[in-house]
Amino acid sequence: MLGIVIGVAAVVVIVSVGQGLKVLIVNQINVFGENMMSVQVKVPGSDYEASMRSMVEGVTITTLKYGDVEAVRNKKRFPYIKSVSGYSAGMEWATYREKEKQVMFIASDAYYPEIDGQLKIARGRYFTNEEERGVAKVTVIGSAVAKKFFGDQNPIGKQIKIKKINFKVIGVAADRGMVMTFDYDNLVYIPLKTAQKLITGIDHLVEFAIVMEDNQHFAQAKAEISRLLRERHNISDPAKDDFEVMSMDQIVEIVNTVTGVISLLLGLLAAISLTVGGVGIMNIMLVIVAERTREIGLRKALGAKRKDIMNQFVLEAALISVLGGIVGIISGIVFSFLVTLAVRAYNFDWPFVVSIEAIIISFVVAAGFGIIFGWYPANKAAKLNAIEALRYE
Repeated sequence: MLGIVIGVAAVVVIVSVGQGLKVLIVNQINVFGENMMSVQVKVPGSDYEASMRSMVEGVTITTLKYGDVEAVRNKKRFPYIKSVSGYSAGMEWATYREKEKQVMFIASDAYYPEIDGQLKIARGRYFTNEEERGVAKVTVIGSAVAKKFFGDQNPIGKQIKIKKINFKVIGVAADRGMVMTFDYDNLVYIPLKTAQKLITGIDHLVEFAIVMEDNQHFAQAKAEISRLLRERHNISDPAKDDFEVMSMDQIVEIVNTVTGVISLLLGLLAAISLTVGGVGIMNIMLVIVAERTREIGLRKALGAKRKDIMNQFVLEAALISVLGGIVGIISGIVFSFLVTLAVRAYNFDWPFVVSIEAIIISFVVAAGFGIIFGWYPANKAAKLNAIEALRYE
């Protein structure tokens, strides 16, 4: 029965945690707004998923430039677009006097706060277009960076080094906390052109974001932005696009697909425990049949039919399996709740989700395994000869 308990509990926990993770990710994506679109580089001639794999393996696409961002920002051509921002990201060491801290930098233009609506400035200001275009060495630092370097002091106007280059602190972002394992308070924001010329040494983008006035023009925007970028990138065949225009709905759909597949695979692995538990029930029932051989003989001698013996032992096997399923479901729910509490302790807004479908399916499968794996011992018991069974010692 322990195998059934573990198997059912594992299925409930895996599916529930998987759904909780999916809800968390989708909620975090939706924080940026339902009216957002994204333009990302793509390996020409491949679909988006294959392109992502290729870039992870080291393929670099350099055709997306900041000029594309400015072209999409054209209000006359795209009146339904509210804001556009180009940005990139990377990891670097930041230092202040004898203190140092590894930080993630967001290199952006001055429009980035309009894209990331959760970014608020607690002190100072964000950098301007003039500073970004002029390759100004200024930065806005996250609250964790400010606390590490300056404690309770006002960091505005002070100099920190990023990749051994002096940057003047002009702003401090408000506390934002962590999302998943990403600490927003450990970010520093620097002008895009400054980063390209002094830190990364590149002149291309991997992605830029678009905020629409509303969500009624996604299809039109995707078609017209794609047409514009093909003109700028000299692409005549849409199958050879080196970019992908995606709406927030598409991004959410990809997340749902990925998390769904992961949950399914983990659920199948957990189902192996159910199979092992079923085999365990069969072995237990074989032992029970051996121990109760004389009882079976006595029942047969008193007139019990083959189907009566079969029903008795199949029912017993199913009962063991069902009891294991009930204990497993309760254990799975309790463990899922404990996982939720543990994750929330790290300031993640993790929802407690119990999958009714997972509970029903795992319970039915557990009961079914009890019947299936209990049939062989029951059949063996039913075939016993009454006289031989009574003589068994």
